[in-house]
Amino acid sequence: MDSVKFQGISFRVTNPPLRPLSIQALSAVEDHLGFLFPEDYRQFVTTLGPGITNLSIQIFSPQRIVDIFLSEVRERLSDCWFWDNSPNVLTQAQAVECVPFFDSNLGDDILFHPSDPNRWFILGHEEEEVVVVQSFQELFDFYLKIYDDLQPPYEFDSYE
Repeated sequence: MDSVKFQGISFRVTNPPLRPLSIQALSAVEDHLGFLFPEDYRQFVTTLGPGITNLSIQIFSPQRIVDIFLSEVRERLSDCWFWDNSPNVLTQAQAVECVPFFDSNLGDDILFHPSDPNRWFILGHEEEEVVVVQSFQELFDFYLKIYDDLQPPYEFDSYE
């Protein structure tokens, strides 16, 4: 199995080969949307590509964000809002403007607002407060606390 490191985190690629996106493909989606994705996300998808880790973090491809997740998540958040305990962090109106780019097998949505792409919001499926992280490392550490029995190298299942 292939191994790869991203920001010092070791991954074992369980479904080789990696499928990194070209900068051109990423830029085309960004041009279509009118904003840039967070830098850590850009680096991840152009290094490893979309996929899922064994910490339940799923990394969406930019095209799937546009084709599926953007409207689906925005519509759901417009209809259902459970995170009223964090109005100073993220309001429902702001969340509906956000872009989903990760999620988790736990049902968490992980979003960013185009006006501040380096501030990411975790809307926990079983939580009423929004968690804020600002990098892939912080996101990874957040989920590592849940799966404290996992040891590196962590699994990355590449797909697309």
